[in-house]
Amino acid sequence: MRLLTLFVPDKRSFPIREDSQGLIKLGRSFALLLLLLFVPCSLSSKEKQTKKPKQPKQERLATLYKNARMALKNQSGQEAALGAMLGALKRPELKNNQRARIYFTAAQLDESINGIENRKAYLKQAYDTAKFFNKLRDMYNRLQLCDSIDHIPDAKGKVRARMQKKTTALRLKHRRNIFGGGRYYLFKQNYKEAYPFFDLYCTYSPEEKTDTLFPQAALCATLSAFLADDWQGTIKYADTASFYSDSATSAILLEYKVRSYKSLGNDSAWVASLKEGVVKFPQHDYFFVQLADWCYARRSYDVERKLADRVIAETGGKAIHFYAKSKSYLAEENYEACIEFADSAIARQEDFADAYYNKGISYINMAVISNEKSEKDVKNPQYAKDRKRTLELYRKARPCMEKVRRLQPEKEESWAPLLYRIYLNLNLGEQFNEIDRLLHPKSAH
Repeated sequence: MRLLTLFVPDKRSFPIREDSQGLIKLGRSFALLLLLLFVPCSLSSKEKQTKKPKQPKQERLATLYKNARMALKNQSGQEAALGAMLGALKRPELKNNQRARIYFTAAQLDESINGIENRKAYLKQAYDTAKFFNKLRDMYNRLQLCDSIDHIPDAKGKVRARMQKKTTALRLKHRRNIFGGGRYYLFKQNYKEAYPFFDLYCTYSPEEKTDTLFPQAALCATLSAFLADDWQGTIKYADTASFYSDSATSAILLEYKVRSYKSLGNDSAWVASLKEGVVKFPQHDYFFVQLADWCYARRSYDVERKLADRVIAETGGKAIHFYAKSKSYLAEENYEACIEFADSAIARQEDFADAYYNKGISYINMAVISNEKSEKDVKNPQYAKDRKRTLELYRKARPCMEKVRRLQPEKEESWAPLLYRIYLNLNLGEQFNEIDRLLHPKSAH
């Protein structure tokens, strides 16, 4: 190996030329020598810095399919083959038909893994029930992805679904077990896990009219979704389940749908569903109460009363229907009408505290108005008449508010201030002092 040595010229033995051209030539020669010596080294270090680590060799798709076939045949190694197939989906150069085939092969591997747990159960060996069902769910999901890719139009805009017969056949083999997976999680009250199984069963039900399990699956899907706070899932199957259900169940399903729209903040659909409920199920109080409250909040009191009249005409009327009319008249300060319909509500439900409250507060408000219009001159004969009329209204209010107190003792803020006013005006010292101590406990000492 030759070694390059850099000799530094000695001034004493090296003839120095004083002209500038000579110095320039010497400088250029020296620089060229340094460049020849050091440039190769710097290039070598740059190559080391930019050198990338070796990437593992990518297996050909044909090899992956071969490994998958071997795993399916030997009933071993399915998990590894499945992971390799799914990993291949990351390759950007794949065509749609290749992706569809990969998903189908992955579904076959899921089925094979499910078969292992199935054999354990058949042989009465310990097996993983959740894994048994979850692998079928995974299989259905992969078949769904296979179909979605398989139905993508080609460059000419044509759909050539090559895998559809295979995916349909594979699904049909396991439909009952998909339904069983939903029931398994439903009985465990794991509603979030139960819903996807029932959803898949209903989505892929080619013989809906003859499938005896379909109505039950739609009902269980709605129930699972609602209990899992999955509002979109609840809405998805509520109408379908209702179609196969009796009137009582249909009313509950529509209530689930209404509550779901409310949770989603879809006010227009919420109101529309409430109106549908009032028309279809007038005996189911939920729809009337919610819609009446909505009218009341919007101060559409006349609309609220018309709604009540409609339901009363169809059902004969319940306490809640007459109470709604009473409440609307109270809001309009029509106290006599309020009292009339409060009495109608109480006649149908003797312990209706809110109806007693409406009646009592109406009498109190009428007493306040009566007092304001009364003659103020005590010497005037009219004074005594007006005072008598006012006190009579307070006397009528008293039993109503005392009834509210007995029915709702915990709601002091509702009845205590009103009884205080009643006892004060009727000059009932003992009762007034008791309420005063209740309202002002500190001053009682």
